[in-house]
Amino acid sequence: MGKFENTVNAVLGQMAQVGGTAKGEYGENAVFAICEKIYQIEGGILYHSYEYPVDAKLPGNIKRHANGQFYLENVGSTTEIDVLLVTPYRIFPIEVKAYKAREIVLTDEAIDGCFKVDKSPVHQNEMHCRHLYSSLFKSICNGESKYIVPVVVFVDQCTVKDKRSDWQREYIKVTTLDGLEATIKRFDKPAEFRLDLDAIAGTLKNCCSSSKKMLPCRKV
Repeated sequence: MGKFENTVNAVLGQMAQVGGTAKGEYGENAVFAICEKIYQIEGGILYHSYEYPVDAKLPGNIKRHANGQFYLENVGSTTEIDVLLVTPYRIFPIEVKAYKAREIVLTDEAIDGCFKVDKSPVHQNEMHCRHLYSSLFKSICNGESKYIVPVVVFVDQCTVKDKRSDWQREYIKVTTLDGLEATIKRFDKPAEFRLDLDAIAGTLKNCCSSSKKMLPCRKV
C-alpha cells in the first residue's frame, strides 16, 4: 500500500469517529489526497477550498423551499470549490459531500435520501463551474468549456441511484470515494490541445480569494 492510500485510509478512519461539519472536512481531505496522487504523477495544479469571486451577471444555485417549490438563490460575492484539480488535459472542480444516508437518489431536479438538504450538490457544482468559467475562459484552449469536468463525490458508505437524464449525467459526473480516481482517469484524456498550465495557474492565483492548501503548477 502506497503513501497516498495510507493517507486516505487514515483520514477515513478519523472521519468515522466524527460527525457534522467535521465529517465533511475529513472527506475533503481524503479527496485531496487522491487528487494529490494524480497531481504528483501527471503534474498540474491542486487547490483545497478554492474561494473565488462570482460573476454578478450569472444566477446562483437552484434550491428547494420547505414547501417543495424550487427557486434561484441570490449569489454572494464569492463561492468555493471543495477540491480543484487541474491536469495537463482537464480541469476538475470537485464537490465533496458527506451525508448520513444509506441510499441517495439523484434526479435532474433534486437530491433525496438525505436529511434536510435544500440544494443538490449537482446543481451546486454546476453553479461553481459556470462562475469559474467566467474567470478562466481566456486561459482555456479556444475558450471551450469541454475542458472543465465537474465531479460530485459522496464520501459516506452509501449507494447512489442516479436517475438524472442522460445529458445531465454526461455533463456532471457523480461517484463515490472509492470510484473517484477511476472517474478522473476516465475523463483525463488528451483533447485537441494540452492545457496551458502556466496561464491557468496565473488566472487561478489572481482570482483566488482564499484557499486552505495549494500545490503549485507542476510539470512532469
